[in-house]
Amino acid sequence: MESIITFFSSYFTYWPLVCFFALLLAGLNLPISEDVLIVMSALIAYEDHSQLIPNYLGLYAGIYGSDIISYWMGRLLGEGVLKFKFITKALSPSKREFLSKKLEKHGFLTFIVVRFIPFGMRNALFMTSGLTKLPFPKFLLFDGIAAIISSMTLYSLVLFIGESAKEGFKIVGIILFIILWGLIIAFIIKKVIDHKKKKKAALMQASAEASGEGSEELKKAE
Repeated sequence: MESIITFFSSYFTYWPLVCFFALLLAGLNLPISEDVLIVMSALIAYEDHSQLIPNYLGLYAGIYGSDIISYWMGRLLGEGVLKFKFITKALSPSKREFLSKKLEKHGFLTFIVVRFIPFGMRNALFMTSGLTKLPFPKFLLFDGIAAIISSMTLYSLVLFIGESAKEGFKIVGIILFIILWGLIIAFIIKKVIDHKKKKKAALMQASAEASGEGSEELKKAE
């Protein structure tokens, strides 16, 4: 691992810029891992303390810019963004509905929680924020604070604990991911049950109305 870090720190003098532009591409939903870049940046800074602040600033600017790109993709393209297959995979209807409801109900807390969940949940949240037309100033505030908390947490963990922090972060992310999908599944099941109840009630009402009309006709015939 040390040889890999030495390679990056020796040949990528402009590593913060590399992170910045790579993360901007991630905002377009390209498979570029934010967490991996944070870990690599922290490990480089661990070997060369002069890179401590530049690396983090490059990361944060790229993360924030990436999130803004995702937001405006949802805001400007609207439902049209779902025509792209690579977007549809990351932003399924159930996930979009779940996130929009959580945004409406919890707002800032949703950004904090989702920021710690990998597997494409972050971009899904940002595009959903655009689709639901969350006010841009509010998005900047919520995401700006949440991005600092999540990125600084991993960056600091790697600096103080070492590379093993990455595994701990992954475990936390997986746990949160499982919890989130559990909530999504519970939400879908509830919707199905509610739909069946409404359908049953509508059938009963229609049946009652039909019975009432039949009784009236009998009375008229008498």
